[in-house]
Amino acid sequence: MMLASTLLRLGATVFALALVWALVLAWWQANDHTPSTVDLLLYLGALPGAMIGGYWLLRGFIDHLRTPPEEREPVSASDDDPLAREQAKTSEAERRYTLGLIAAFLSARAGDDADEILAAAADGKRPTPDAALRDDDGFPVFSARVDALDVDALAEHWADDALPPVGLQRALALIDRLLPGVVAAVREQLSSRPAEARLRLVWLLPPAVPPGEFASLKDWIQRHYLTDLGADRYELLLRTVASEAAVMAHIDGLVLAAGQPGAEADIHGVLAASSAIDPITVQAWADQGVLFSADNQHGAVPGEAALCLLFSAQPEEGVTVRVSRASAAARDKAADAAGRVSGALLGKLATELMAVHQLEASAIHAVVSDADHRASRVAELFDALGESLPELDPVADFPCVGGVCGTTPPFGTLLALACTRAKVLAAVQPALCVTQQHATARAAILVLPSVPPADAPAADT
Repeated sequence: MMLASTLLRLGATVFALALVWALVLAWWQANDHTPSTVDLLLYLGALPGAMIGGYWLLRGFIDHLRTPPEEREPVSASDDDPLAREQAKTSEAERRYTLGLIAAFLSARAGDDADEILAAAADGKRPTPDAALRDDDGFPVFSARVDALDVDALAEHWADDALPPVGLQRALALIDRLLPGVVAAVREQLSSRPAEARLRLVWLLPPAVPPGEFASLKDWIQRHYLTDLGADRYELLLRTVASEAAVMAHIDGLVLAAGQPGAEADIHGVLAASSAIDPITVQAWADQGVLFSADNQHGAVPGEAALCLLFSAQPEEGVTVRVSRASAAARDKAADAAGRVSGALLGKLATELMAVHQLEASAIHAVVSDADHRASRVAELFDALGESLPELDPVADFPCVGGVCGTTPPFGTLLALACTRAKVLAAVQPALCVTQQHATARAAILVLPSVPPADAPAADT
């Protein structure tokens, strides 16, 4: 094969040389031209040589383009870079980190604990017309207002000229209902932990709260709730979060940090409250075209809620609940846009989580979402997971807490997480918590039961 190819190339070269010489000689003869030495070298030597050389150069370039690139074995980090190998192992291990969710406190229209909210969702309860809020046409606005909320009591804690805005006042009143129970539970937990253990509480605030309010808010919560713990037993940090994705990112950071050595005995608290039950917020939603009404069935229903989740890396006795790291991404197309709503992204996030923790889809016994009444969110949820989890009940096993608690941006995802914990404790089986209230932000967290071995020794009493 090689010999035939070489003879073919040689023959083609000789033919091209002979053709050029014949044409040059014929032209000289036709014009009765006597060539000089320079003419002989130029037309019978350089010209055919350049033409033949250019042809083979071009042919070689074309053959090179046609040749597929050589497949090389990838360089293995484990063979050539020990540091990269260790980093890869660390990254894989970090994806499997979990953190204990030891308690959940909440207050919302549907109830003051997760079981009440799940029961309301199963019964199909929905927000009702609000007696105090009206839309532009004078009709009552549907809302998930918390009844018997004592907002006036806040005036005792604030100077008249320092009272926060109305919407924030209702959020603070909800926190006031919540924190005494939280502090009592933390005090009990700390009493059985090492002296250096402390509560590390992060208060997540809606993006509308200006940083200028932080000092007064921090002073309020310290003076009225945290003082009894002792200044050396707690740490308080306030920060705003812009969206549900940012809330999930905060939970993800807690799980990641807890997987590192040190401070395992600390309790990590996440406190949040939000209220859209005020005329200013309702009017703003109406102006933006996002308020639910008879003419806008795809709008949001104002809601309000407060909650505090307590996490700890220290093992607990009995059946406990652990949360995974978050798997998050953003949709290319907003869920509120016209057309079919795909659940591919949400399904992918859930599948990736199950793969990391080596779980089959059949192990998941519930999927709790922060979705509300909007058909686009429900369609997305079932498109994502309906086929992979066909044995689950579409109502009882796919509760959407936003449908009974209204829209509480950006903390609906924490309500969903608290309800997922209740589902796992009740069934002692894994469940998924997903956030899809936002138009594009999507995230999922796997919630797992932690059951002590059957042969584990009983705790001393």
